[in-house]
Amino acid sequence: MALQRSDVLITRPCGMDVYRRYRATGLGWGFLPEPDRRGLPPDEEMMRDVDEAHRCGVKFQGRVELDADWMGMIDFDSNYMESTVRDLNDRPAITWWEHRYKGHPPYYFCTNAPGYRHYLMDQLRRVMEAGTDWLMIDSAIPTIASLNARYGGCFCEHCMAGFREYINSEMSEAELESHGIDDIESFDYRDFLLSHGVTDERYRAEILAFPPVIPLAKQYFDYQWREVNTLFRAFKRYAQEFGERVPMSSNSPFYWAEFIYAVDAHDFYTNEMQYLAPEEEILPTDAVYALKLADALDRVMAITGVPRAFEPCRLKDRPGHIRLWIAQAYAHGHVFMAPDKMWTIRNAGEPDCWYHSKPGDYEPLYHFIRDYPELFDGYESAAEVALIFSNNAVRQYLGDRLSGGHLGGQNRSAPKTELAEACIALSRANVPFRLIVAGDDWVEDQLLEADLSPYRAVVRFEPSYLTEAQEAKLKAAGDRLITWSGASDLLNRAGHSVRVSGADNISALIRQQPDNVDAPVICHLLNSNYDIESDTYGAVRNLKLTLVGGLLGRTFSRATLYAPEESPREIQCGAIDADTVVRVPSLELWAIVRLE
Repeated sequence: MALQRSDVLITRPCGMDVYRRYRATGLGWGFLPEPDRRGLPPDEEMMRDVDEAHRCGVKFQGRVELDADWMGMIDFDSNYMESTVRDLNDRPAITWWEHRYKGHPPYYFCTNAPGYRHYLMDQLRRVMEAGTDWLMIDSAIPTIASLNARYGGCFCEHCMAGFREYINSEMSEAELESHGIDDIESFDYRDFLLSHGVTDERYRAEILAFPPVIPLAKQYFDYQWREVNTLFRAFKRYAQEFGERVPMSSNSPFYWAEFIYAVDAHDFYTNEMQYLAPEEEILPTDAVYALKLADALDRVMAITGVPRAFEPCRLKDRPGHIRLWIAQAYAHGHVFMAPDKMWTIRNAGEPDCWYHSKPGDYEPLYHFIRDYPELFDGYESAAEVALIFSNNAVRQYLGDRLSGGHLGGQNRSAPKTELAEACIALSRANVPFRLIVAGDDWVEDQLLEADLSPYRAVVRFEPSYLTEAQEAKLKAAGDRLITWSGASDLLNRAGHSVRVSGADNISALIRQQPDNVDAPVICHLLNSNYDIESDTYGAVRNLKLTLVGGLLGRTFSRATLYAPEESPREIQCGAIDADTVVRVPSLELWAIVRLE
C-alpha cells in the first residue's frame, strides 16, 4: 500500500522506542546500501533495521542514492571516471558536497552511463533484498539536471552515443542536413558545438534558454528527458521483481520543469522543501505551491525541510514554529515527517550538525492524526478557482533566471512565478483552489480533458506558452476566464466563499470526499498568530466560520471540533439561507471542524 494521508513517517532509522513514541507507520529515508564506509553499517545491520521497524508496524522505505553516495560508485566500479558527467571541455562535474573520498572530490555521475546504471541497480537489489516495503530514489538528480550553468553537462561518451542514435531515429535526413549533419554515423554533439563556436562559457550561459538558442538544444533536452523517464520506469519495474507491488517515491523537486519526470512511475513523493526561520516567514508559502502541484499530479507527498531549514531551530530551540509546518502539511492532505533527529549542516573538516527534538515537542500532533485517520484519508481539497500550470512557462522562467545568476541544479525553492504568487494570495485569503497542469512534450496534459464548469474562476498567466488547443479550451470558460493582472483583481473576481471573522491570520482549508457528496466535510483551521520570543501561538476565541452555499452546494446543521490533546466536542452550527455558519469557541495552533 502506498502512502496514506494519515500516515506518520520518521525520517531515518531509529530505536523502536522512537517509532512507538510517535505511533509511526512508515520510515522516510532508509539506509544507504553500502557497508563499512564512513561508519555505515553492514548489510546485516540494515536487515536488523528493517526487522525493528516491522516489529513496530512501520513500513520501511529503503533508498537508492544518486548523489550522496558518490563514494559508493568509486568503491563499486574501478572505471568510475568513465561514468562522470562531463562539460564541454571534457572536465568532470563536481557536486556540492564538501568532503573528499580516497583523494577524490564528489563527482556527479551520469545516469546514462552503463557503469553507473549498474551500480544504481545493484543498490536497488540490496535495498529490496533487505526486506524493505517501499523504494525511494533519493537526491533524484539525473543527467538532465546537469544541463545548466552549474555543471555544464553532459558530454560524456555515453550521452554522445545515445544522442546520435536519438536524432538518427527522430529527425529526417533533410532535418539533419539543415543542421549541417551529413554523416550521422560520425556525429558527435560535443564536436558539433565546438565547431559552431560554442564555448563552455557560452553553453553554460545559454543552455537553459527557452525557446532554445544553442544549436540542437531542444533535441538534446528531449533526448535526456526520454532517458530519465526510461530510467525511473526501469527502477519501478525492477522493484516489482521483489514484491507483488512495491510503491516507489523519489526525492524530486518536481515543481521545477526538468524534474517532473516519470510521474507515472511514482506512487508518492518523499521530498525536502525550503522552510524559513520565523524571523523571515511564519506560515510557509513555498510549501503551499509544492503541495498544490502534488495535488494536481494526483500524488501524496511526504515532506520535510531541507537540512539547513532546521539549523535555526538547532541554534535556538523553537519547536512551536515547526509545529505549524507539520499542521500545514496535513491540513493540505499531505504528510510532514516527524523531525525527531535532523541533519542540518556538513562543513569540510567538521562534524555534522544535528537538530534533536525533545520528548513532547511533536508527539501530540502525530497522536492526533493517528487517533482520527478518518478525518484525513479519502479527503481532497475543495476548489472554486483553477490556476493553469504551464510547464512550458516554468521552463521559460528558469531560462529567464540565467541573467540573474541562477545556476540551475537541484533547486529546493518553489519558482517565484506569477502562478506561485497567485497560490499564495488565494491561500492567504482562504479561497479554495487547485492547479490544472497544461502539459507539453514533456509532461502529460490535464487541461484538454478537464471539466472547467465547477470553477467560478479559471486563471491563465501571460505569457502562457499554451498551445492553440489549450487556449481554445480555456476560452470555453467564457467570462469565468481571467488573465492574471495581480492578486487584488483575482480576489475581487473570485469572491470569498470561506470567511473567518474574530481573528486575523487564520487559515481555513476545506476538504471533501469527491466521490461521496453525502460524506461529512472537513475544515482545517490553522492559527499563525505566532510569537517568536515565546515560541507559542496566541489562542483565539469566538471565531465565526462562514461557508457560502455555492462552494459545496449544501448546508450543514452539525459540527464537531477536534484538536490535539482535546476530546471532540459539538459546537454551534446552523444554516442561514444558503450559508453555513459555525461558531468555534477557541483555537490554539490547529483544529479540525467536521461538518454534517
